[in-house]
Amino acid sequence: MACESAGGYPTGALFWNEVAGAFIDGLITRHTVARRSRARGALGKDVIKRLRDYIIAHLDEPIDVTKLANIAGRSPFHFTRVFARSVGTTPHRYVVHLRLRRAIELIRDERTGLAEAAAQTGFADQSHLSRWVRRVHGASLLELVA
Repeated sequence: MACESAGGYPTGALFWNEVAGAFIDGLITRHTVARRSRARGALGKDVIKRLRDYIIAHLDEPIDVTKLANIAGRSPFHFTRVFARSVGTTPHRYVVHLRLRRAIELIRDERTGLAEAAAQTGFADQSHLSRWVRRVHGASLLELVA
């Protein structure tokens, strides 16, 4: 979190929502006597499609979990849990995945440079994009698009 703060918060609000959710989950787990059963529920395929369409249309902008929760008709706190249960990953990771996929497509088309692809897909800069590629794919961006 200190690196994120020092870097000017390049991963955005979804990252902080994920960190806050994990922190709250940890507090609840450590400070309750008996764990309650998890609330059941999942997002329907039509809601997931609307969310995906919104994210793809706004890849170059900061994407707020509150907006995604509104699209799904849930509170931000509940949305994060139901989304993760439905899709298998947090909203932040899902957005990063879609951004990475689009950036790689742009670079493979050879009409877009690294910096421009990063800007068009919502990464802070070329370095930020490269770090995420290495983190997710375990290879450099240039190795991946070659």
